[in-house]
Amino acid sequence: MKLQIPAIAALSAVSCCASGADVSVSQGAPVVVTATRFSAPAQQLPVGVQVVNEDEIKRSTASTLPELLSQFAGIRTRDLSGSPDVQVDMRGFGIFGDQNTLVLLDGRRISENEQATVNWTAIPLGAIERVEIMRGAGSVLYGAGATGGTINIITKAPRPDERSASIYGGVGSYDAREARAGANIGGERASLRFNASHFRSDNYRDNNELRESNAQADLRINADRGFVSLKAGADDQRLELPGALSEAQIAANRRQAATPGDFSTRRGGYIDLGGEQALGRVQVAANVSYREKETDASFFVATPFRNNIDSRVSVWSFTPRLKVPHRLGGEDSAIVAGVDVDDWQFDASAGPAIVGRPTATQRNAAMYAQHTTSFTTGTTLSLGARGQSVRYAVSDPTNPTASFSRERSLKAYEVAARQRLGEGLSIYGKLGSSFRIPNVNDLYSLFTASITALEPQTARDREIGVEGSFGAARFRASYYYIDIANEIFFDPLTFTNRNLPPTRRSGVEAEASWTRDTLRVFVNYTYAMAQFRSGSFGGVSIAGNDVPLVPRHAANAGVSWRFMPQTQAHVVVRYVGDRPYDADETNQFGRRMPSYTVVDTKVTHERRDWSFNAGVRNLFNEKYYTYGVFTGFPTFAALPAPERSFFISAQYTVR
Repeated sequence: MKLQIPAIAALSAVSCCASGADVSVSQGAPVVVTATRFSAPAQQLPVGVQVVNEDEIKRSTASTLPELLSQFAGIRTRDLSGSPDVQVDMRGFGIFGDQNTLVLLDGRRISENEQATVNWTAIPLGAIERVEIMRGAGSVLYGAGATGGTINIITKAPRPDERSASIYGGVGSYDAREARAGANIGGERASLRFNASHFRSDNYRDNNELRESNAQADLRINADRGFVSLKAGADDQRLELPGALSEAQIAANRRQAATPGDFSTRRGGYIDLGGEQALGRVQVAANVSYREKETDASFFVATPFRNNIDSRVSVWSFTPRLKVPHRLGGEDSAIVAGVDVDDWQFDASAGPAIVGRPTATQRNAAMYAQHTTSFTTGTTLSLGARGQSVRYAVSDPTNPTASFSRERSLKAYEVAARQRLGEGLSIYGKLGSSFRIPNVNDLYSLFTASITALEPQTARDREIGVEGSFGAARFRASYYYIDIANEIFFDPLTFTNRNLPPTRRSGVEAEASWTRDTLRVFVNYTYAMAQFRSGSFGGVSIAGNDVPLVPRHAANAGVSWRFMPQTQAHVVVRYVGDRPYDADETNQFGRRMPSYTVVDTKVTHERRDWSFNAGVRNLFNEKYYTYGVFTGFPTFAALPAPERSFFISAQYTVR
């Protein structure tokens, strides 16, 4: 369960110019990398990738990157613990949404192989150049965990022959404060970019103080028709965890802490050496990276005693790849092929504990290829396939009988096509498959210190859509349909995870925007069906039931108005419909999590090298929560979201 940080100036730099739809089709046919793992013009791709650029991020009303993402069709966020690293769920996978949504940083996986959300706060916001969102199965190019979609965060590359620096400060409600600094030192061949930030807040609830720092550096050496880069980053966080409140506690005081002594700390870092080189028409690229994370947490886990958990995660990866343009039957074509190798290690065996101490490994080796042809008839066709071998294992040194390992060979495919119907109008379709590999917390239950043997989850994905632009208007509409086998799910009756009977996700996503002179308007709507197709819980049939936590209806709308030459006002309205509580797979609770509507506002002003921001989050003081769990008739527990909050900030840039 994670926390929503109050809106503060410092983090206000994250979102899409008050428009989840407006940014979805960026001006000027942007160059994207997510759909091919190489830079390519967006209009040449068979499946669209939504792009949020830097200017749109700066002008947004959102205070965190997940809040930015929640303004898009088909993407929901939920606070599962009182942490700023909230869960991001694409296309309705509920409590395991983040395990089915793959997040990349410059093409490198940062989604965890544990039941932990992405470390969003480890990415300095000033370092982000753009965010690319690719919906639907992405396993051909990126492997496990991309059933709902892929989010690629692209950081700013060092710029040659440029010297600049910026400093940023902001304050807000709940004693929130942040400072950021960044610099670019560029020469003719070698360039360095550095970003760092520090943030602290008491946050909305008791026992929820947050302190975090992060930094990132990128050294790039340019060569003829290529480059070599060395990237490194580090982060440090301490967070107090308030826990979920009962319904009675929420009514009495929604800001109180249910777990006044719980806390967690996290320290991590990464280093990535990569490069790209053109050899004639062929492009060759490779990255080798290492990432580690150490966590320390103190909390209660189904016992009357406090439990202390220390864990360490390390990940090595090697990803060579190439792109070969060629002519096929006289048509422009290209093939992208590569190898992905990674080794993930998890160790929580140190120190005393009430529950067990698992250790786990996951080793992957994969080959993939994707072929794309652009026909003169206006048709673009892409075919792709991936073969991956995996060995995953978990054991408990305190219990010699608790040991499990499994090896599997997994496959994924993708067929995608786009047909241009006229100037600014296209239809597209996609067929694909994907998979998800059980992680350490899927296999090992901290509640019972037991191991459950699980199979990988597999899915078949289908999507059709239309998108286009006419003058100042842009739009996209799509219908998707995902059949899932062996979906990995938490069983609240046994406190363990299990493979579900077949499940299904389907839905409609529609979005539109209009931009003219000083005014921008956007709107989007999601209709999502997440259902069990068969099976039972506790002897009760769940066939046809709704999957918990997934709203059937959600919508966003926003306006940006430049009412003075250097001043803009932004308003965003977010609506999320009702949905079943977590642990209500039988849909027999008789109550659903209430719908909510939140309005955020922001005013920005620029003057020479200065930029100023001020705004109000949750303008009408909506009292709501994004996560709730059924705790037995007739009640529930939930994590209340922040009420109305304020922020102001200023940034100075020197060039």
